[in-house]
Amino acid sequence: MNNRIVAILFVATITAVLVTGCGSDSGASGGGAAVARVVDNDRIYTVDDLKDALGVKTVKDYDIDELPGALEAWNLIYNQLDYEARFYASHADAVAEGTIYADSVTGEDAVVTGDDVLWEEGRKDRRKCSRAAQTPHSSCSYSARYLEYVIRGNMILFCEGDESADAFENCENLIALTEPA
Repeated sequence: MNNRIVAILFVATITAVLVTGCGSDSGASGGGAAVARVVDNDRIYTVDDLKDALGVKTVKDYDIDELPGALEAWNLIYNQLDYEARFYASHADAVAEGTIYADSVTGEDAVVTGDDVLWEEGRKDRRKCSRAAQTPHSSCSYSARYLEYVIRGNMILFCEGDESADAFENCENLIALTEPA
């Protein structure tokens, strides 16, 4: 195993331990308010919760054979933004088995290309092309499409945004659609 994968696994393991021990991990949101990254709300989400939400379109049902512990994973669109939702049997499974994979594909240091991508399925959907104006496609520099993720109950939701705070807000806006009226 190369050093980069070992480093990612180490950081993700430490993060999972801290998240499990503390119950939540916060990220910044607009206006300085904290958004809880991890919330055990005892809810068991399904893709139908998202499919039934007004304006949400399910795009792809990913093959989860190589994603440990996952029951389902979907690519979604809401408000012209991409999302990925992964579902586990329980909140504990989502945190224990999904955090390392979530950490690896989000944020500024995300691994979205090359041999170090932890889960191959859907990897093209998790990256975006960033290039200077008026440059050819061949000069594309790939970066993470999803800057942030949240864990709510048994679901890990990955969200787009120009900045971390925007991504957290987009996650919360989509989750709010699944709440009973």
